[in-house]
Amino acid sequence: MRFKLDWSEWGTGKKIAVVLVVCCIGCIIIGMIAGVGTPDQNTSNATGTQVKIIYDGSWSGSINNGDGSSTYSGDGNETINVTNSSDYSIVSAAIQKQGGNSRELKVQIIRNGEIKKEQSTTAEYGVVSVSD
Repeated sequence: MRFKLDWSEWGTGKKIAVVLVVCCIGCIIIGMIAGVGTPDQNTSNATGTQVKIIYDGSWSGSINNGDGSSTYSGDGNETINVTNSSDYSIVSAAIQKQGGNSRELKVQIIRNGEIKKEQSTTAEYGVVSVSD
């Protein structure tokens, strides 16, 4: 079997197959390059410290930034920027579900876009305590 290097000697079907393969490879490479710049689930573009509450329901609780405690309440997911917190101060959060259901309440402490600590509960009126 002889490999033809001259494009003009190739049949139309073979030319179409080669063009399709090259296009598919190009699309895969572009997709990989585009995916590199996309933050994954564990990171964000934020700087500083945040407490992220992930819950499909009502919640309330407190966040301590090392200088004092503040109370919060909400309904649904929320990301709270923790003020007066250096990269070295301890941040803690205690968040309670306000409903008697088994949906998951998850609380994350995020520093400079990276999840440092994470806890969750599915208990009715459950409390999540997390610190970092």
